[in-house]
Amino acid sequence: MRFSSWFASPCKQFPTDESLFQGLKRQEHRAIVCIQLKAHPMVAKIAKGYGLGGDEAEDILNQSTVILLRKIEDGSYQFQGFAPSTYLIEISKRVALMATRTQTRENTPLDQIRHLEDTDWELNQRRAEAGELVRNLLHHLGEPCRSVIRLHHIEGYSDEEVIDRNLTQYTTSDSLKAKRSTCMKKLVQLAQEWKANVEI
Repeated sequence: MRFSSWFASPCKQFPTDESLFQGLKRQEHRAIVCIQLKAHPMVAKIAKGYGLGGDEAEDILNQSTVILLRKIEDGSYQFQGFAPSTYLIEISKRVALMATRTQTRENTPLDQIRHLEDTDWELNQRRAEAGELVRNLLHHLGEPCRSVIRLHHIEGYSDEEVIDRNLTQYTTSDSLKAKRSTCMKKLVQLAQEWKANVEI
């Protein structure tokens, strides 16, 4: 068996995000191996960004997996259409941050401790996370909400430009604004659900 095939095989039993979630809910070994394989590259990258080594990255992944399984078991994390590995990565970011803070406090005089939130890496990481979150939320909103919000709030088109160029199905400013208002309410609701699910 090829090396890459061996790594992929635990996930073959879980072709969808929901099936993987159900496997994790049953605490199946293959499901746990699968989600760790999916999350490992990003967790290793996160750990490296915080100046942590490979062994520490493994510890972070394992701790985060335990937290995930516990939250699935007690019902505080429910499947909302997002990949469980995305949620595991979100947990890992917080676990890595806490590990770094502990390490910093142990090894550095108090007057020399810098808040990680103020570093360039942390700022860039947050921007990347925000962009990924927006893409995920818009994806789950679907059309026409995705286009209506993207055109106005991301690409910066005015309502008149959208109508003149026939970029959506709406033919008047009033109908376009009304739809965008409805879509924004759905987006806010989806974001609140997401926030509730990623808190640890």
